[in-house]
Amino acid sequence: MKKTYYIVTMTLSGLTLVLFAILALTTTEDKGAAFASLILAAVSAGFLTVSILGFKNNSVKSGVILEKVGILLVGFSLLLLEVAITSPENMPKAIVMFVLFLAAGVFCLKKGLDIIKNNEENTETLLRNDEWNTYIEKLCVKMPFLRDTLRAGASIDDIRFTEAQIGVSFPDELKGLYLTNDGDDNEMLCGMLLGFHFLSLEDMRSEWQRSYSDTKWVPISSDGGGNFMGVDLTIDDKDSYGKVIFFGRDEKEKSILAKDLKEFFARFSRIVDSNDFYIGEYDDEKVILLGTDDIDEGAYTPDYLRKPDSVK
Repeated sequence: MKKTYYIVTMTLSGLTLVLFAILALTTTEDKGAAFASLILAAVSAGFLTVSILGFKNNSVKSGVILEKVGILLVGFSLLLLEVAITSPENMPKAIVMFVLFLAAGVFCLKKGLDIIKNNEENTETLLRNDEWNTYIEKLCVKMPFLRDTLRAGASIDDIRFTEAQIGVSFPDELKGLYLTNDGDDNEMLCGMLLGFHFLSLEDMRSEWQRSYSDTKWVPISSDGGGNFMGVDLTIDDKDSYGKVIFFGRDEKEKSILAKDLKEFFARFSRIVDSNDFYIGEYDDEKVILLGTDDIDEGAYTPDYLRKPDSVK
């Protein structure tokens, strides 16, 4: 809703700016009306600037749109400069409008290019997310139906909103993870993280606010029963920061599962390739079993990861 509001105000203020600019230049007999049109054009330029400042959608599409708007405004400012040069009677008004349009155009152009650059950097982060992509490919070879449960990647805005809510800054590997996929379908019995469900950013915020708002333990996966695998982002604890941890209703104190997400997913890939990985069936759905093919004996994922004889 907020983004729609800014898009509407940008459009209306831009059109109003052009309209009053034309009126200011074409009104020659009534100097009062010309001056009023000039003032209203300046006010419209101010509204356009404020609207652009409030427009926080950092998608590539919005960046391209702002870039094109900036080019159009700069082009229009050059036409006004030509009017100032060729029409001495309109020179003062044309010069003022030239400055307004040029400033608005440069601002839009810079804003658009910044958004495009940020998205290119985020794309590079996403493309470096090799461990997660490798794990998903290996898992989906054995359980193809799981691929359809993955959600599309989150936007950088969604990630920044989550960071602000929790009061953390995501490491590159966590940011890359959510740029690639924003969780899985919680209606499935079997989740993407060796049976655990991969939480969306929305579910992450909800679970964190419900039980862990006094910590920087950030849940990324759940067993559906109040237990989580996540990342410790306690910045003042250098020994724990960035480590993958297990915590929850059945384990009040965290236990460390991996030094970071890269190591975590690389190990998951080795487990999927190993003889400890089995596919069982429960309630007519396929589930992941670890260490045995017996549905009653298959190890609970965190318990398996902590076993000394598990795949490292």
